[in-house]
Amino acid sequence: MSSFALKILAMATMLTDHIGAVLEPQLPAWAFLLCRTVGRLAMPLFCFMIAEGLFHTRDAKRYLLRLTLFALVSEVPYDLVKTGQWLEFTDQNVGFTLLLGFLGILLFDSFAAQGRKGAALVSIIAVASAAYLVRSDYSIFGVYYIFIFYYFRNNHIGRTIALAAGVLLLSADMMLAGAHWRYALISLTAVLAAIPIMLYSNERGRDGKAMRAAFYAFYPLHLMVLYAVRLWAGL
Repeated sequence: MSSFALKILAMATMLTDHIGAVLEPQLPAWAFLLCRTVGRLAMPLFCFMIAEGLFHTRDAKRYLLRLTLFALVSEVPYDLVKTGQWLEFTDQNVGFTLLLGFLGILLFDSFAAQGRKGAALVSIIAVASAAYLVRSDYSIFGVYYIFIFYYFRNNHIGRTIALAAGVLLLSADMMLAGAHWRYALISLTAVLAAIPIMLYSNERGRDGKAMRAAFYAFYPLHLMVLYAVRLWAGL
């Protein structure tokens, strides 16, 4: 699978997940659970593409700037869908997690290249802590996914085991936080993201500035559409 194909799959699973979340009151229980189950694949796929971005980008600083703008632009749509308020700072959208995760592996890569292994490890811990403090979506676990996809890039078995461990820890954390056992259980299906990731061909596929802009725009735009649907349906 090309990078383009993985991005399409990530967006499709994310959209399915968010449709289930927004339309839950009007969906039968089985449809809601199906949407949320399919949606569990989205985050690992997005994290994998962020990690791959470090190896393929020609300008890491520009990539970091794009992720920063993406996170900032996405905050209002995220808050509207989640709380109905234009800005609400209890938690932040997943763009901040992706931004921090990319910053973490960028710093780790830089320090490791200098032989400063201690500083490299501290950089990952620091950005994971920042994700926790700002309460970005997926928080520490999102940073963890990005790091393992970077660190185990050429080790499919190690990458899959690390992903499975992260998924198990996330499910356990959800249970401890009071989530319904059924939702914590379906979160385990995120490990299935390892299948399309193993099929990744290391090729870009369809690409171009317009295509990249569309990928970045999809997240905030689909949230705004779902918010409009919620208002129209009176949910």
